[in-house]
Amino acid sequence: MSKIYSSPIKDFLRPSAKFYRVRRRIFLVTPTEQYLILSAGLINNWEDDIVSKPRMLVLSSAAMASVLFFGSQTLAASTPATLSVLHDNVAHNLLRQSTMTGSASSSTPTTFEVTLNWRHQNQLQSEIRQMYTPTSPQYHHFLTVSQFIAQFSPTLSEVQSVSHYFSQFGITLKKTSTNRNTLEFTGTYGQIEQALHIQMMRYQHHNQSFTANNQDPSVPANIAGLISGFIGLTNYHAFHSSLANTRSLSHNHSGRSSTSQPQGYSPQQIAQAYQISPLYKSGALGQNQTIAIATLATFKPSDAQYFWKYYHINRGSASLNIVPVDGGYPTGDSGAGSGRVETSLDVERSGSLAPRANILVYEAPNTSQGFYDLFSAVVSQDRAQTMSCSWGEDELLATPAYDMAINNIFMEGAAQGQSLFCASGDSGAYDGYPEIAAPSVDFPASSPYITAAGGTTLPINGQVPIPGGSIPMRTEHGWGWSYLLPYYKNFGYSTEAQFYSVIFPVGSGGGTSAIFRRPFYQLGADFPQTAGRNVPDVALNADPFTGYAIYDTSPGTSYGEGWLNGFGGTSFASPQWAGITATMDSALRAQIGFANPLFYTVFQSPQNTLFPAFHTITKGNNWFYYDHAGYNRVTGLGSPDVYNLTRDILSLTH
Repeated sequence: MSKIYSSPIKDFLRPSAKFYRVRRRIFLVTPTEQYLILSAGLINNWEDDIVSKPRMLVLSSAAMASVLFFGSQTLAASTPATLSVLHDNVAHNLLRQSTMTGSASSSTPTTFEVTLNWRHQNQLQSEIRQMYTPTSPQYHHFLTVSQFIAQFSPTLSEVQSVSHYFSQFGITLKKTSTNRNTLEFTGTYGQIEQALHIQMMRYQHHNQSFTANNQDPSVPANIAGLISGFIGLTNYHAFHSSLANTRSLSHNHSGRSSTSQPQGYSPQQIAQAYQISPLYKSGALGQNQTIAIATLATFKPSDAQYFWKYYHINRGSASLNIVPVDGGYPTGDSGAGSGRVETSLDVERSGSLAPRANILVYEAPNTSQGFYDLFSAVVSQDRAQTMSCSWGEDELLATPAYDMAINNIFMEGAAQGQSLFCASGDSGAYDGYPEIAAPSVDFPASSPYITAAGGTTLPINGQVPIPGGSIPMRTEHGWGWSYLLPYYKNFGYSTEAQFYSVIFPVGSGGGTSAIFRRPFYQLGADFPQTAGRNVPDVALNADPFTGYAIYDTSPGTSYGEGWLNGFGGTSFASPQWAGITATMDSALRAQIGFANPLFYTVFQSPQNTLFPAFHTITKGNNWFYYDHAGYNRVTGLGSPDVYNLTRDILSLTH
């Protein structure tokens, strides 16, 4: 049993503390102590053992005697002996780059989430591995949502234990997620400070003001093991889309890229370049599949319909629907313009490569809670076999516990047989630049349960068009704009150094995670011998100079309206990979599910020698890592030969 120590006299100033009278003596008991008394079994419940009095409660002498025997002469405040610190819940890198402006008002109401660990987490990891090992009897025996909840979700009693603790401070449970691993609470900053033994502070980062805790929370030890982290204590909005545009490079550019006609690769040209067309000819068009687009902005469905009509994409009876999460994307948000362009391209390009697949567009607010709830909705609803997300942030700017909480959601997706793709980022090996100068990677692409989609430069007829000319390039390269440096004059710059400051570090996001360990599918001599998970896994054309058009008529963007040209970024790689996977699922008449184990197995198999599933990319860099034969941290396994990849998967699994 935990010891209970004396409360310091300052505890008498706590507004949420209550007085208890035992044998004519008055004791102060805070909400934490109330919870400790209950959980220690010193009283059965407040109704049986405590009699309410005005401004005080009377505790039975027998119960208080037990407390005195095991602890001290008064009921006590929380101490290291009774509390456990929940580490990795402070965004240290973000706070180092920010200016503290004062304390948060204790009376300010807020909403936050407590995320819980899966039960039997080691067993879950083992079962996922067996599900994706072709020789295992459990291969592709995916779980339903109800089966997952029964085997791995926190129990109702565990949820009640956590909820009861917070209720002692006046914090109210608002809702519990379907899979019971997320509890949403409402309370004031003052109540949160008391419950978690932290201080909530105000900060300024560039033009954004936000609130955050600057120390790790502490809770009673008997519930600490249930909790994986907290979401919403830090309300900084850091998420951005992985979208790049050529116009930003021209000296004194206007930023507008709209024209009356589209330019760049059409869906049909991409299908031909990556050998998707043979699947279409066999009748595999993504039918009986659903793609989820996870996004932090809304869009106009009519824009996607116009895009498909222009390119003669026959969508048949495939549906397109919006699924709001946490109320959906807020109207009137100043950042809505560029975000809408992102959502438009995600829908247009994924639906083009899987023309008969249904599409669900999950839209959430651009907040830490919104981003988490976005993935929770996609996975716990399990309405889509494939997901794409082109939003993210440097994995080191959030709290490690936040990244781990979302990773837990992706684990459920893997167990349910969902294929989850995310863009690897457009800042090369320096995802956090300029806030973080060292190499780092993007999250959620760095999650080991995500297929991270990197970028390439796919030359057009052996050339890369640039202002005033073109650059010869015979083969597909890893995407990184360092190849543009000798052509600085074409972009209106007087020196190469001046141009360098503009284009660094744009390129395919890649590197090694500082948070997640190297997963089982990246073990072996063929892969970098690192402690962390390596990014990306696969790649696709993403260079804006060999890029794409987007059709978007949303007002308020700097790009203009209508056909927007000169776009690229790994934002295009992820949704197109989602579309490709939906089409492969149709061809295989089965779900690939979590794609990485199968893709890496194919890559190392004899079938890959006979029918290469990935294009070998040996040139290019992302400003730190270089492309070479085999796996590399610019383009991963490479860009796909979809027909061969499908044949190799079929050969391995039959």
